Amino acid sequence: MRDLDELTSWYADWGSLRVAVLGLGATGFAAADTLTELRCAVLVIAAEADEERIDLLSVIGAQFSPQPDREVIPPDLVSFDPELVVVSPGYARDHPLVVWARDRGIPIWGDIELAWRLRDKVAPPAHWNLVAGSSGVAPTSLLAAHLLVGGGRRYVVAGSVGMLALDAVRDPVGFDGLIVALSPAQLQWMSRTGPGALRPEVSVCLSIDLGSDVPAETFGRVYENTAIACVYNQADEATMHLVEDAEVQEGCRAIGFGLGAPGRSDLGMVGDIVVDRAFLDERHSTALELTTHGELAEADLATAERLPQVLAACAVARAHGVSPAEVRTALATFMPATG
Repeated sequence: MRDLDELTSWYADWGSLRVAVLGLGATGFAAADTLTELRCAVLVIAAEADEERIDLLSVIGAQFSPQPDREVIPPDLVSFDPELVVVSPGYARDHPLVVWARDRGIPIWGDIELAWRLRDKVAPPAHWNLVAGSSGVAPTSLLAAHLLVGGGRRYVVAGSVGMLALDAVRDPVGFDGLIVALSPAQLQWMSRTGPGALRPEVSVCLSIDLGSDVPAETFGRVYENTAIACVYNQADEATMHLVEDAEVQEGCRAIGFGLGAPGRSDLGMVGDIVVDRAFLDERHSTALELTTHGELAEADLATAERLPQVLAACAVARAHGVSPAEVRTALATFMPATG
C-alpha cells in the first residue's frame, strides 16, 4: 500500500491515489471535489445523497456508489480497493464501512486532517486556531474571528461553523488565519501524532459534558501540538486537566479564563471590568483593561452564557497581538446571532 506520510502538501504527488469518501453531504462533496482536483481516483459511498450532488460527481470526475443497507459493504468499494478513506463527520468509528477499512489497515482521515495537509495551496499558509467544546463553539469562534479582523487580520471561521475547512484552504486569495470550529464528530478523526497531526497556534476547549457519549480525552486532541496558547475554562476543571496532559510545542502557555479575578496568565473580571493578565510583560503585578460589563451589555454580550465566550475569544485575539484598544472597539461592534 502507498505510503501516505509524504502527502502533507497541496503540491505533493496525489495523482492516481485511490480514495473512498464516505458521505455526500456538504463535507463529503467538498472532499470529493478537492481530491479530484488533486487528480486522485475518487469513489463516494453514501446511504443517502442529493441527486444534484450525485450528478455533479460525474462532472468533476468522481464515481458514486449507494449503500442502501448499512450492514452491507458495497461491492464497488471492495473492487475499488481504496488506499485511503476520508470520512464525513457523521460517520462514527463503529460504522461498518469504517470497521471494514480499519480491519484492512486502510488509513482513515477526517475532513479536518485532509484540509490541514493541503493548507499550503495559497502561500503563506494560514495560521490555524482551534475551538472545541460541548457548547458555545459557534459564537466563540465567530467572536474570535471578529476580534482578529478588527485587529487588521484577514481571518475566517471554518470547520463546523462558517466555511468548510476544505473550502477555506482552497480560497484563491487565502487568509492570514483560520478559526477552526470543531464538532466532537470532527475531533474523533483528528490525529494526535504523525504527519497529519494539526499544529495550531492557539487552541480553546470551552467545556466538556462528562455525561455525553464523547470521552473527555477526545476533546483533549484540540490542545495537542499547540504553539502559542492552550486556553481553558477555569469553571470546568476537566479542560485544565486536558491542557496538563497535552503534548505541546516548546514555549506554549496555559491560559485560563473565568468570571472571577484573574491569576497570573489568566483573563477574568475585576469588578465590572474585563481584564487581561496573560499577555503583558508585567502580569505578576498588572492587568490590562479590555472592556467593561456595561459596554458588553450594550452589545448583548454580558449574559452569564456569553461572558465566558467573550473571555475565550479575547484570549485568542490577544495571543495574536490584537491590542486592548482594538479588542474593545471590535467587541462594541459585534452582532451576536439571534437565531
